[in-house]
Amino acid sequence: MKKNNLRMKKNSIQRIAAITMAAITIGIFTNCKDNDGTYKGDLDLSLLCLTQARDAWNGAECNIKTTLKENELENMTFTLNTSLYQNKQAGMTATVNLVVNQDSLARAIAQSGMGGLFEKYKNAVLLLDEYYQLSENKMTISKGDKLSQPVTLTVYTEKLLKDPIRNENEKAFFVLPLTIDNPTAYGINNKVNTLMLFIELPKLDETKPDPTAPKLEIDDMKLVWSDEFNGAGSPDTKYWNFEKGFARNQELQWYQGDNAECKEGRLVITGKKERVVNPNYQAGSSDWKKNRQYAEYTSTSMTTSGKFEFKYGRLLVRAKIPTAMGAWPAIWTLGIWYDWPSSGEIDILEYYLVGGKPHILANTCWGSGTPWQGKWNSQAIPFTNFTNADPDWAKKYHVWRMDWDEEKIELYLDDVLLNRTYQSQTANGSDYPGTWPFKQKHYVLLNLAIGANGGTPDNNAFPMQYEVDYVRAYQKTN
Repeated sequence: MKKNNLRMKKNSIQRIAAITMAAITIGIFTNCKDNDGTYKGDLDLSLLCLTQARDAWNGAECNIKTTLKENELENMTFTLNTSLYQNKQAGMTATVNLVVNQDSLARAIAQSGMGGLFEKYKNAVLLLDEYYQLSENKMTISKGDKLSQPVTLTVYTEKLLKDPIRNENEKAFFVLPLTIDNPTAYGINNKVNTLMLFIELPKLDETKPDPTAPKLEIDDMKLVWSDEFNGAGSPDTKYWNFEKGFARNQELQWYQGDNAECKEGRLVITGKKERVVNPNYQAGSSDWKKNRQYAEYTSTSMTTSGKFEFKYGRLLVRAKIPTAMGAWPAIWTLGIWYDWPSSGEIDILEYYLVGGKPHILANTCWGSGTPWQGKWNSQAIPFTNFTNADPDWAKKYHVWRMDWDEEKIELYLDDVLLNRTYQSQTANGSDYPGTWPFKQKHYVLLNLAIGANGGTPDNNAFPMQYEVDYVRAYQKTN
């Protein structure tokens, strides 16, 4: 990149917390308007142009590209100048406006079908005002000078990286088309009057938390509740309750809030091998919650009961699950009426052993008419189905999704449908006749159980971590 042209300065370049990327690619492209790449009419050396556009022009590609590495992601600053064609000294002072020309971007996108360089425009999106700042909107070249006074363009990289577009396209380009117009002296070289600043955002790193902000609307649904776990320390008690002690299924862990921590943009529930005294211990009791003097493991179970309860909509949870022997991570909901199972249970995620082998499960359960016995619609997928397709599956975050309306409940993993339950099939049994567990409000639970269905724990796997990037709930706007 030449001196006195478009010069990039990296101000306070440093790694951005909670954002890890392979690279961000910046390209500067001229807008080549003439279809045959030749100048129309007689050449006038007294034509104003954007200096970098003139120097980049080679009759074909019209671009300069540079790549910033992982530790070069702070706000980026560019210096813009205008000059007379062929670096001629100005005989009189001239001023031009510097404007964002959306028409030039639209023309470039229209040419994307031509392939080659133009293929890059296919997913191009205009860089919004909130992501950049121009120090001036006019450029002045004074009499006797060869370059105008510089205009500084600052791109707010950290804000840009949080835009949800990163997850929508295989290659996402933000584009800022800058054009000079309305000159007070001289004419404008229309061949080289526009710069296209391209910022290429790589796809989200699947092994790390998603730094992008949640979409406020999805498929005619509005975001009504979310926890992004962006704080530090204990989860927010305005959103979550914490179960205590032994809870269910004769599992081995003692639940306590201390095993849950928000850090680096995610919730971490840690399963630990540690002995805890059971204060409810009664020697010889037939109650499994009381006949154990100690718990040998600890973990956390969190619920939104009484704090967030909803009926119908979409629930999205992005999480990375532990898969060692003994682990039983879950994302699920329970209804707020009746006793279980007539309250209704929706297991968006369960991971445990079926027939001695790990499976991922997606289930619904409602009342059968016999107390404490549920009627199930369960789908169990061997874990090897996932690891055969991707050996690194367990190292990555995945998105579990529930779509729930008055007709059906659909459970997805990474946009693949795992289970569908029709409301018409889910009337409760004789315990609560005429009641419908999935036509009432439910609350959300996140927990890491140990043992029971998870199998005998592998003590070499502790501490084991269950990481949740976010929980987001959407509902119809009408």
